Amino acid sequence: VLPGNDDNEKLVALCALPYKEQAIWYLNANWDTMQPDAELLWKYVERCAELDDQDHEEGCGLDEMKAHVFLEKFDETLTVRALRERLRETGAIGQSQRPKIVPLTHYLLFKYKSDWHKLVNSAQGDNQEEIEQAQQMLKDVIAAFEAAAARAKEARVALKEAEASEAEAKTREAEAKQSEAAAKAKEADAKAKEADAIAKEESVRAKEAEAVARENEAKQSEADAKASEAAAKSTEEQAKQREAEALEAEKPFKEAQEELQKALADLKKEEDEYNGKIADAEKRSESGGVVQKNKAKAELAQLKAEDPLPLRRAKITLESANKRADKARAPFEAASKQAV
Repeated sequence: VLPGNDDNEKLVALCALPYKEQAIWYLNANWDTMQPDAELLWKYVERCAELDDQDHEEGCGLDEMKAHVFLEKFDETLTVRALRERLRETGAIGQSQRPKIVPLTHYLLFKYKSDWHKLVNSAQGDNQEEIEQAQQMLKDVIAAFEAAAARAKEARVALKEAEASEAEAKTREAEAKQSEAAAKAKEADAKAKEADAIAKEESVRAKEAEAVARENEAKQSEADAKASEAAAKSTEEQAKQREAEALEAEKPFKEAQEELQKALADLKKEEDEYNGKIADAEKRSESGGVVQKNKAKAELAQLKAEDPLPLRRAKITLESANKRADKARAPFEAASKQAV
């Protein structure tokens, strides 16, 4: 029997009981009609305990916001106004009253359209055997639901662990992919650097080969230059030799030339003296006395008849000098051509 002096006080006492005891009271009061929904009532109890963040299974009612969440869980969504109207329709609260909490009993009253006066005054022990049987059945149902809840909890824990493992696996997979991408990037970078190094090495080798070729060309040019220098020196030596030979060959020719020049000078001197004597004799043959003229004419005739000895000697010397000069000219000219 619920404590209270009237039905209102009894309803308040019933609504103050934990969710589980409210459900048991409602089932005992309506066992004939509620037996098929016994499992559903246990689900209501379990859901209320889950939504009650403060008292959990020891709680007795949900605030309006949590009450709406409770209704949504069982596909019975109502607006705030509609929920209040449904609660007022049962007569359990006044028309102007705004409930701060919604006990499980109030929900059961408007869901099953029960008379709350009969509910609070219902006998819980007239047929003790049936009640005990009903309570045992309820306990069995509750035990089954508790076992199911435990298994569901274990399943949720396992699911969370599986989800955590899956998330961790995905994270590791993502990290592995990132590592793989980083490794591929490093590999690509290494290949690019390797290709660049190979290209640089080939460039260095090409430059080295070019340098070797240039060095060989330089050596060849140096060898050619040395050969040319040696040839030039040889040519120079030969030229000097030929020049010396030409100079040596020039001496007789030069001496012959000098002798010829001297002979020419002597001849000219003798001719000048001879011509001077003739001119003097001709002059004297045309002036002065007869004897002097005749003497001058005789002298003139003698001069013209025969060359004087010095003049003849000079001509002979000149002729001899010409021959020696002609004889010395050929070797000198040949030596001069070789020297050139």
